Amino acid sequence: MQSLQTLIVDDFDYSRQSIRKILNSIGIEKIDMASAGKDVIDACKAKQYDLILCDFNLAGSKNGRQALEELRLKGILKSTSMFIIVSAETSRDIVMSIMEAKPDDYLTKPFSPSTLKERIEKLVQKNEVLKEIKQAEGLGNYKRAIALCVELINKKSPHGPWCKQKMADIFYSTSQLSKAQSICRLAQEKGPLDWAMVMEAQLMKLKGLIDKAIQHLHSTVKLFPNCMQAYDLLVEYLSEKGLFQKAQKVLQEAVKRSPSVVSRQQSLLELSLSNGDLETALKASNQALKLSVNSMHESPEQYLHSAQVIAESIFMDSSNEGRKKCQEAFNLLAIVSKKFPDDPKVKLQKCLVECRVFHNQGKMKEANDRLEEAQTLLFQEPAILTPEVSFEMGKALYALDRKEEANVIFTDLIKESRKKNKTLVAKIQAFIDEPVGNNARTQAKKYNMLGLTLYDESKYEEALDAFMKAQEYSPKHPGLNMNLVQTTFKIMSDQGVKNELISLCSDALARIGHISSQHRQYRRYQNLQSYAQRYFS
Repeated sequence: MQSLQTLIVDDFDYSRQSIRKILNSIGIEKIDMASAGKDVIDACKAKQYDLILCDFNLAGSKNGRQALEELRLKGILKSTSMFIIVSAETSRDIVMSIMEAKPDDYLTKPFSPSTLKERIEKLVQKNEVLKEIKQAEGLGNYKRAIALCVELINKKSPHGPWCKQKMADIFYSTSQLSKAQSICRLAQEKGPLDWAMVMEAQLMKLKGLIDKAIQHLHSTVKLFPNCMQAYDLLVEYLSEKGLFQKAQKVLQEAVKRSPSVVSRQQSLLELSLSNGDLETALKASNQALKLSVNSMHESPEQYLHSAQVIAESIFMDSSNEGRKKCQEAFNLLAIVSKKFPDDPKVKLQKCLVECRVFHNQGKMKEANDRLEEAQTLLFQEPAILTPEVSFEMGKALYALDRKEEANVIFTDLIKESRKKNKTLVAKIQAFIDEPVGNNARTQAKKYNMLGLTLYDESKYEEALDAFMKAQEYSPKHPGLNMNLVQTTFKIMSDQGVKNELISLCSDALARIGHISSQHRQYRRYQNLQSYAQRYFS
């Protein structure tokens, strides 16, 4: 204990001194203290600590979880360092976020001196037993790390389960996949384990068995509903298959359980945009931005994404709420310009968002000026044009009623990204399907749902009225236009062919003529087109 280099981090001096006295009583003397999250990073850069006791809520901006995440991801902590997060927080959201950061231990306040002593002594004893394994792995000497794990397992060490998981991780990371599979089976002889089931799914995916991997991950989250890695992997695999609605459903369940992870909220933003779900996208972008501030994840993209989603949500919205959101977008753009003043990508995307927001305010000169400025920036620095930026350019052109130019960009992007970026293709298709703001989408959804209910009740003429009302709010939406067409068919099958219904049907199919063979509703569209020929011929 005497040799342990220790750091105590708490924003209250009384707490720091209290913990110090407890540590002194068990022989720990080499103690430094800090009060802010940034101080943790700086202290660990300056000295290699063996033990760190860090409160969750800290002075300044960075919390204990964010500090641990940064230390781990940047490789600042040595492999044998022990990091304990201490917290008085009891909310599920905070506790889950702390556990996902995987501290070596987690201690809730208030705690007695005897509790702290016992936890530290146990952790130090465990670390002493596993120290050589961690050091060997840290040095890349995987053969020795495996041999040491086997030795402890053969000795019936209480740390045998830890050793099996470590062996599986090493075998997987070094592409010894059959050995990783064997360890997973061995570890689960007495029953399923979350980490082993997750690795089994990863191994299935590597063998090309993605459907089997998805099924296995569904079983994993059913058995272990707090295994967040299983949710995240399931979302990844479903998205790879292009099953974005299913992926979003899984991800929203994951976010309910553990919402305070930046990457998860960012994924939810991307998926909800792929599904044309602006309401969820707004919430996710806001959460992702809040969580990223002061963390290592803070970037221009967080601010820009939030402003972009706001701009999309208020398209053609002249309400008071729409005007408020315009100002909110401008505020975000001002912040990102101040924080990242010399980034040409930021300047470009800022111009494109401002173009759309000014258009929404009816300030056409300013909107066109911003578009021209963006085009000039692209001419000067063509390397900053990415597929995502091209998409934003297309949306700006669309807002300014330069739809032909926008559609050329969208078509080219879909063609180029079809195989390598399914998410971007889905986002483009979702925008083309419903290029209206969130209020209009909400109204369209309300009337569409009403129409579906009336249809199920065999009230077909009333259902048709509801679908026509929905179409007024969202003219190009494939689903509701096809619902309208299907309803006209049903009415004509009961009452006979009517010219006005044929006209309604024809107009609805024409409005969704943009549907391509890659569209997820293409098959239904094809079937309705074929069926329509009976009435149009």
